Amino acid sequence: MIPDTRQVTVFGGGLSGLGLFFVVLVRPHPEKGFAIRKLPAVPFFQMLPKTLVLRGRDFAFLMCLLSGLFGCSANSAGPVSPPRPSPEYVAMTKASELFARGREAALAGDFDCARDFFRQAIAVLRPETGEAPTDPELLAYSFQLYESALRYEALAGPAEEAGTSDGQMATELNEIAEPATAEGMVHAKEAVDSDTVDLSYDIPIIINEPVLRILAAFQNDERIHGVISRGLARSGRYMPMIHRIFGEEGIPRDLAQLALIESSFLPHARSPMSAHGIWQFMPRTGRQFGLTANAIVDERSDPEKATRAAARYLSYLHELFDDWYLAMAAYNAGEGKILRAMQRTGARDFWELAASGAIRPQTQNYVPAVIAATLIARNPVHYGFEVEYEAPMEYETVTLDRPVHLKHLAGEDVQLEELRHLNPELKSSITPRQPEGYELKVPLGTREDIRLAFAGAPTAVFPIARRHVVRRGETLARIARRYGVSVASLASVNGLSRRGRIAKGRVLVVPGRHRVEARYASARKSRTAKAQKTLVASRSKTRPPGRRAQPKHYQVRSGDTLYRIALKHGTTVARILAVNSIPSWAKIRPGDRIRIPAAR
Repeated sequence: MIPDTRQVTVFGGGLSGLGLFFVVLVRPHPEKGFAIRKLPAVPFFQMLPKTLVLRGRDFAFLMCLLSGLFGCSANSAGPVSPPRPSPEYVAMTKASELFARGREAALAGDFDCARDFFRQAIAVLRPETGEAPTDPELLAYSFQLYESALRYEALAGPAEEAGTSDGQMATELNEIAEPATAEGMVHAKEAVDSDTVDLSYDIPIIINEPVLRILAAFQNDERIHGVISRGLARSGRYMPMIHRIFGEEGIPRDLAQLALIESSFLPHARSPMSAHGIWQFMPRTGRQFGLTANAIVDERSDPEKATRAAARYLSYLHELFDDWYLAMAAYNAGEGKILRAMQRTGARDFWELAASGAIRPQTQNYVPAVIAATLIARNPVHYGFEVEYEAPMEYETVTLDRPVHLKHLAGEDVQLEELRHLNPELKSSITPRQPEGYELKVPLGTREDIRLAFAGAPTAVFPIARRHVVRRGETLARIARRYGVSVASLASVNGLSRRGRIAKGRVLVVPGRHRVEARYASARKSRTAKAQKTLVASRSKTRPPGRRAQPKHYQVRSGDTLYRIALKHGTTVARILAVNSIPSWAKIRPGDRIRIPAAR
């Protein structure tokens, strides 16, 4: 039986009065304990295929069936053979069953079992042998199913890779451990009650003991009061941009105060767990939402790009939980932790979950802190904060089609420090080389000056860094010791968490100005030289006529998944994984080059 369906028995008197009955499967609207709804773009937790709604040939099939049951047998020349359900319908229904079983396994923490069910579901839609599907509906459904499976498998990631700041807040706010005095909470309550400004909020504002305790700490703790004041002042630089992007993405503007709690609006803020930027994205979460982090740029530090990613992540979390407080908690700690805590405790909202003690104290304080910050940001003077806001960030852009050093673009009207300040994603003073060109932010009114300077500037050459190809079982700490660098610098230059797993075959950039080619950790010099000689020789040979086609290479683009790439090139995910010697859980990122197996 298809999971989560009800049986509706339809009795019939037709067909020569045999009194036959049929069972029709009707799928009800599902309501999980935590009210999860379907995502419009990524159907994550309510993966209910449209295919279970009868239509087209399948609807005709049911109509013919009911016609035979309830129609007048005297007017019938004989039994009508209804058309069989389409193969696409059957495939999608079967894949839905397998996906539902994988989903339940993932939520129960059995990720090996979940991956096996997801693999089977994909295999139903795209068999290992034969042609790729061409039916548009089946194709769209297969994309949804594959990408939804990736989301579930992401719950198996290491704890430090989940969410954004991994249960942390801005460094200065992370330890709100001193209990608020009774007098402080009374004053906080009086401030809320006497807040006469006629304001409406676009997120729920609940005033309870946890919120009053945090609000009292913000008001009365001298150190924390200063942190909030400085953060609010910096927010003036980014708030118009944040409100614009949040409006475009359709999420509440009041969620902007998450950045105050996450980073105090510092674009270079970095947590001990390698979360980075004003929205404190962890490396993996940033990559999932389109932020590039490598040796040249870290887009988690780009306020505008990171804000766009944060808006989409928050929108996804709200679709997942149907509750902004749970979405905020998941943004901080990771959706996997929140979902598993809800499964263990049976909690249905954030306050029940916080009271259960199943989540960290920092995450318990996180939602009350956002509520308190929202109250203060709307009426800072009333709550005792004198704020002098920074001017909004204003700039225009120049597209650079080659890398240059920023010092060659600076001049009398444009200071080098100003260019760095406007482009915090740059990890050095050299702009990156990007196929579509790099959009450099420059002060208003200086675009033509920068273009002239760029025309006469020499093309910058990046220092050739050492590269290391990860072997099985290696860790960042082991690789860092080998090359005499710190784990923090090695993780930073490669956009990784210091305690994150690294996949076999990944090429890491080792910090330092060394001209050393890529190498394996345990490869002997003679073997490496021999391999290089063989590689050069094989490239120089001409492929003889009739020789089997060789694998080709493909550069990963934004929005690509292994499944989409496989369908595009007429192959399968399994064959791409095999020819690239990468594990099934490996993630691909824009700019990666992968081998595409030759057609068989």
